[in-house]
Amino acid sequence: MTHVLVTGANGFIGRAVLPRLAARGWQVSALSRQAHNTDTPATHWHAVDLFDTDATARLLGHLRPTHLLHLAWNTEHGRFWQAPDNLHWMRASLSLLQAFAQAGGKRAVVAGTCAEYDWQHGFCHEDITPCVPRSLYGEAKLATHRLARHLLADTDTQLAWARVFFPYGPGEAAGRLIPSVMQAMDTGGPVRCSHGRQYRDFLHVDDVAAAFAHLLDVTDDGVFNIASGTPVQLRQIVLTLARLIHWTGTPDFGAIAVPADDPPLLVGDITRLRATGWQPAIGLDDGLVHTLADWRQQRQQPRSP
Repeated sequence: MTHVLVTGANGFIGRAVLPRLAARGWQVSALSRQAHNTDTPATHWHAVDLFDTDATARLLGHLRPTHLLHLAWNTEHGRFWQAPDNLHWMRASLSLLQAFAQAGGKRAVVAGTCAEYDWQHGFCHEDITPCVPRSLYGEAKLATHRLARHLLADTDTQLAWARVFFPYGPGEAAGRLIPSVMQAMDTGGPVRCSHGRQYRDFLHVDDVAAAFAHLLDVTDDGVFNIASGTPVQLRQIVLTLARLIHWTGTPDFGAIAVPADDPPLLVGDITRLRATGWQPAIGLDDGLVHTLADWRQQRQQPRSP
């Protein structure tokens, strides 16, 4: 049985990917900073701080997974773009990959970001669009990828680097666009937005998880965009949510200023990932319906005292 170690297993994408790995027959070792008592026949949890590189290396040497899915990083909404600990995550990620290779690991799939690209190009292709990050987060991810390629060059470990665009869905951080709009519409508060004319590339978290699980199975290495490949205006998302919620108010488009260099278009070319046999399965409307239903269900559940 193939054995995959998943970092960030309790995160937004990690929670979505674990059941897909189990369904594909993987033996899963899930990592989190806090201990979990939710082991299943296919998934076993391990508590470790990835910044403790010695403890991480010892765990890798003990588990000896054949595959690695590295999702962990600081993604705290509103903070991660320029957070100083991006540098700590870069160092921890490189140490993790080195320990994985030394333990005999065969294939690592690592979460990168669309923030590695030069956003002025709008339509981002892995082999064509230059990488010119505008944030410490993007710089740290890009540097991690470049250093990881050199680190693993003389090993038997394959590296697939997955640049994620704009995931959404159940469990997304409350301050982000879709959860914040749902909250405002549900409570009758003002729906304050930017002008909303920007085009972005949104992909449901279940499709993101399916893409990561798929990349563990294939043999292609290099960079892959994980995206829908379809641009959608932000105001379309807001208006679709209003229709689904039966909200009759008027969004305050333009209430939130956007930076002067905010790109009008940011979408991922997914030709390379499609060529491996993956494609998105959840359309935007269906994805928003699913997200709204889950959000309402979570609100109805009694809170722990």
